[in-house]
Amino acid sequence: MAGLNREFALPGTRPKFARDRVVDVEHIALRLDLDPVAKLLRGTAHLDCAVLAPDTRWVVLDAVELTVGAVRVGDAAAPFAHDGLLLRIDLGGKRPAGERIAIEVDYEGRPRRGLYFVGPDEGYPDKPLQAWTQGQDEDSRHWFPCFDQPHEKATSEVTVTVPHGWFALSNGELIEDEAIGDRRRLHYKLDIPHSCYLVTLAAGELATLEHRWRDVLVTYHVARGLEAQAQRTLERTPRMLEVFSEKFGVDYPYSRYAQVFVADFIFGGMENTTATTLTDVVLLDERAALDHDVDSLVAHELAHQWFGDLVTCRDWGEGWLNEGFATYSEYVWREAYEGRDAADLELEDWAETYMGEDGGRYRRTIATKLYDEPIDIFDHHLYDKGGRVLHMLRYELGDDAFWGSLRHYLTKHRHGSVETRDLARAVEEATGRVLDWFFSQWVIDGDGHPELKVAFTWDPDTRLATATIEQTHKVEGKTPRFRLPTRLRFRVDGQDVDVPVEVVDERHAFHVPLDAEPTQAIFDPGRVMLAHVDTDKSQALWIGELEAATLAVDRIHA
Repeated sequence: MAGLNREFALPGTRPKFARDRVVDVEHIALRLDLDPVAKLLRGTAHLDCAVLAPDTRWVVLDAVELTVGAVRVGDAAAPFAHDGLLLRIDLGGKRPAGERIAIEVDYEGRPRRGLYFVGPDEGYPDKPLQAWTQGQDEDSRHWFPCFDQPHEKATSEVTVTVPHGWFALSNGELIEDEAIGDRRRLHYKLDIPHSCYLVTLAAGELATLEHRWRDVLVTYHVARGLEAQAQRTLERTPRMLEVFSEKFGVDYPYSRYAQVFVADFIFGGMENTTATTLTDVVLLDERAALDHDVDSLVAHELAHQWFGDLVTCRDWGEGWLNEGFATYSEYVWREAYEGRDAADLELEDWAETYMGEDGGRYRRTIATKLYDEPIDIFDHHLYDKGGRVLHMLRYELGDDAFWGSLRHYLTKHRHGSVETRDLARAVEEATGRVLDWFFSQWVIDGDGHPELKVAFTWDPDTRLATATIEQTHKVEGKTPRFRLPTRLRFRVDGQDVDVPVEVVDERHAFHVPLDAEPTQAIFDPGRVMLAHVDTDKSQALWIGELEAATLAVDRIHA
């Protein structure tokens, strides 16, 4: 089943590593003016920096297709060179490590990425006039000069002037809101460091709905007239905050959580720190709400406030530490709200989409430095396989150890950036379990998934049930012979008997003494393992599983 259609990265692709930094950007303050009719942005970016490299003479910032008018270092004008991609700033002499400098850049532009102006057109005359940003993965550089890498974190302020009647949302607390002639100026501040791709702005004629969860201000923002739909779509947000704070062992880490619906958003949602952006196409009217919800999307973006915002992947090749956790949090929410049987169906969907990509497009390791563009790694390997790997990790550790490991991981790396090895070390420090083999085969070094043939037989003379398990996939490239801890479940005299086993070789036969002939024999109950499994057993065992297996997912697959 290996994906042999093409390689994930083009031949000759060079590994992508985090870039060097000569300064640490500690604080970003943006002063912006939006002209939505002209689709024009004018701004000043103020960056407070600490010099890292000795004898630093130049600072290079990402600034794509912005017109730079002036640059100042401290109070003095500074020479600069801008090629449309990078802004090179002369610091006016060698600066020692540890010195603090302030850089200001005046600029304007009509961004084609990063910041989007949307509004009515011939096909959609009722579309609202709005402006919104989308920074992930490396598009913040299109609307403000920055060091646009996920491991660079800074506190932020955004002061924005918008037309009268508009509201604007950004990260953190709203500390100023005043009329300036026929315009409106709003000032937001976030005193917790976060990555540039998470800096956000969304503006338009927006209504606001306010709620509270504990001491956290919870707000929903939507085009006027759609307030009821926004409330209906997001009404379980406070309960999600409670579930995730309890499960992750770390309370929601910010003083507010906002969600804003915008028109023509290019993704389903984006987890900007304290202020998630959502596409307005998911708004639920009364009839739609009878048939489905968008809880998975809402839970996914909320979970990113911990996994992605509070603790962030060091580089995009480690992006599964953001997206895998957010995806698995969809399961965590569904399990808490509707129960395991409903949640397990999400796991099945993830396996199907990942295996379709693996078998039909390409096969790759989840963590990788080999990609053409950062956006390429945001695929089903990253999201769906990543979520399934975390589910397997949970069952490998057990619930108490799993949630304790996540609490330690989030606490240890709070406001920091991480790689897969940081998660592995957090598990080891919290539990004593050394799971390098697990992360190696599933995330770092190994690709693909096991393909298994499983056969169950019963010997009435010896009262032995035998499970024969064979790994049938080709061990080639980066696809390994897997180490597979799992369980066999037998139903004997109306009771489930679970037998832990570990498959490490190409073929194993496990002989299990039982008091009576089983009416069920299930490999990997609950289908925890990410694998393609072909099972051979008697018709009676299939019928027993179909009629009475403890877990719905096992009954479905009987």
